[in-house]
Amino acid sequence: MSQESLLEEFKRAYIEFKKIEAKRGFIAHLIIYTLINTMLIIINMLYTPKVIWFFYPLIGWGIGLTMNYLHAFHWIEHDLISELAKVEQYMKIKKR
Repeated sequence: MSQESLLEEFKRAYIEFKKIEAKRGFIAHLIIYTLINTMLIIINMLYTPKVIWFFYPLIGWGIGLTMNYLHAFHWIEHDLISELAKVEQYMKIKKR
């Protein structure tokens, strides 16, 4: 196997690994978001039902969760390809 084909195989494996890692991170974030916000809703309804405040953290954290989703499922491949291109460029400069 040539060095270039090994490099391409490494790139594909690296991208797949990072995609899986990002998706797992999003799922963990989603689970924590659901558990904590459910707890906040229950606390709000039990202790201060006249003042509805639970939607503030729900919306604020939801924005972060949405950005995490977009990165994990839509933007990550572009980011990784860009990252690998920078590494290749550095390696070429270093060889000189």
